[in-house]
Order: sequence, then C-alpha cells, then structure tokens
Amino acid sequence: MRNLLVGILASLAACALTSARALAGTFSISPVRVDLAAQSTMGVVTIRNQEDQPVVVQAETRLWQQTVAGDQLEPTRDVLVTPAVFTIPPQGSQVVRVALRRAADPRAELSYRLILTEVPQQAAPGFSGLNMALQMSLPIFVAAQAPTAPQVQWSATRSADGAVSVTALNAGSEHTRVLDLMISPQPGDDRWLHQQGAYYVLPGQSHRWALEPEKNNESAQWRQLRVKGSTEDGDFATELTLTPE
Repeated sequence: MRNLLVGILASLAACALTSARALAGTFSISPVRVDLAAQSTMGVVTIRNQEDQPVVVQAETRLWQQTVAGDQLEPTRDVLVTPAVFTIPPQGSQVVRVALRRAADPRAELSYRLILTEVPQQAAPGFSGLNMALQMSLPIFVAAQAPTAPQVQWSATRSADGAVSVTALNAGSEHTRVLDLMISPQPGDDRWLHQQGAYYVLPGQSHRWALEPEKNNESAQWRQLRVKGSTEDGDFATELTLTPE
C-alpha cells in the first residue's frame, strides 16, 4: 500500500487568515490503514517526519460508527496503541503498534480509527504566523470470523424543505468504499452531479450525500434519480425513486 503524504491537515476556526504563514509538520505514513483479524491481532504503522525539526505526536484509538449525523468517534479500550506519546527526530521515523484487546466478532467487521495528533511546539522567536496542530485519522478494521461481502442498498429522499439526499446502506458484514459517485435526475436529463471524495460505508451502517440545491428550485420537480459510480468492489449503476423523508 502506497505511502500517504500528509501535508497541513489542521482544524481551525473559520477565519480569513489567507495571508498568514502556517507552522505545522509534514509526514508520510505507511500503511494508510490497519487490518486486524482473529489470527492477526497486531498491526504496525510507520510515521516519518519529513521536517528538519523534531515533532511530538500523541496516538489514540476511537470506536468508529456512522449515523445520520455522519461519522461518530467514541473512546474505546478495544484497541491499544503504543507508544501513546512519542517524539520523532528530524527526518526520522517512529513505529506505532496497534493491538486488538477483544475477540473478533463472528459475523460483523469491527471499525475503529487511529488518531495521530501533533503536540504544538513553541514557535521560534520572531515567528508571527499560525502554530497549527496536525491531526491524522487512519481506519482500523477487524475482520469478522465468517464475513459476507458488502451489499450496498441505495435510496433517495426529499425532506420537507425540498432538500434531496442519496443514501448508501451496507447490508453486508464488511465495509466498502464509494470512490466515485455521479447523480442525475430523470427522465431524459444528461446532467450529472459529481459528488467529490471517497467515503467508507461500514457494515450495517450508511453514508448520506446531501445534494447541492439546484438553481430556480429545479430539484423540487425531480421524481427519480440515476446513480452510478464505483466502489472498491466494482462499478455500479441504479435508478431510484425519490420518497418523502
């Protein structure tokens, strides 16, 4: 699995500071996800510091679930990460070990996240920009003992205020990832709304795409949608009838 080059991924309050300099680290991570199973309860991630200054990083794990509100991360003791806090020297690297502390589920894949957070260091004298904390999130999957393949069920709804959403429900016991999604109204409409990004759909859970409102409230006239794209398991295409939410 290819390395993930991580640039500045910081969480900032909304502000117009486009002219300010930013101080944060640059890392590469390999692999970009951790796969565990009943027969393989430990994984290893290597983090490389590509800067000329040392960085301090805190590592923790979270239970990962999906709801109507989006991804939810909760504290967990199911997965242990060590070391929990470490310093990576300039141009150096650190190995982080992830260990499963519970039994794998017989029928459903388990999902967690490894969160790596840079501990901000004191800026050099004279620095007048932003000292930003880098945070990275990697998926951790624990394979089911008797898994079934992902089974994605698509639906489309319109809320009382006219907003249109498309939802993918994964009825299988393994995750899938929607890599590309295109949506078009029917009938006879060749316009396609491209939903950017790649999104995991966890087993027994769902991911929702809220469509951008159309000009002149065109979406209020939609009755059906065409949906097509690709997942880690192959291409798909389907037609959906819009239903009230």
